[in-house]
Amino acid sequence: MTLTVAINLDDYIILTGDHRLTIECEPFTGLPARTVVDDYKKIKYWKYGAITVSGDVLLMCYFHQVLDLYTKQNNWDFLQAAQVARAMYLNDDKHAQHATGTAFFSIFKLGKVEIIHLSIKENYIEYETIQPMHAHFSLFEGTPDDPIYQLFVNSLRKIDNFLNFEDFYNYHTELLKFFYTRQKRIDDSITPSFDLFIQNTKTGQGFMQTIEN
Repeated sequence: MTLTVAINLDDYIILTGDHRLTIECEPFTGLPARTVVDDYKKIKYWKYGAITVSGDVLLMCYFHQVLDLYTKQNNWDFLQAAQVARAMYLNDDKHAQHATGTAFFSIFKLGKVEIIHLSIKENYIEYETIQPMHAHFSLFEGTPDDPIYQLFVNSLRKIDNFLNFEDFYNYHTELLKFFYTRQKRIDDSITPSFDLFIQNTKTGQGFMQTIEN
């Protein structure tokens, strides 16, 4: 269904997202029960960096809209933004048990970049700031005790371990390609290709690239 990853490498942050979008429709709509799109861009630029979401498409679209509106008003209450998005979703006569999703987004302000992990669950909403040299994952298949996740985190390296940015970037690109390939072996619903966004935490400058795998 989805595989998105958020990584804090201290001097840089990375967001990745595969290209699979699955749209499920109720029978009364007359639309196909399931539509699969394999070239969907899950990472979007926004004023402060980039954002990638997973979960219910409509709910997370609402969250992105509310987040944009709130931050333009200098309102950084992410929990309230998620609550408003959830209320908008439920006002569309959607089922509460479907009102779930995950957002990873970077924020450049006050001369630094932070990377946020926000989760909307059926009964609660929470968020946290991802700490340096940590990675968070949003995926459909897999178990939390799988050693691959800790192995991935243990393999992260700061830029001062490399001679230049190109080596640093290529190393983490190859690490992510390995991870996506491995995950696809247990979850055929994700695409092997993915988008990668990288952002300098000091300057806020960043770029995105599609990684063929």
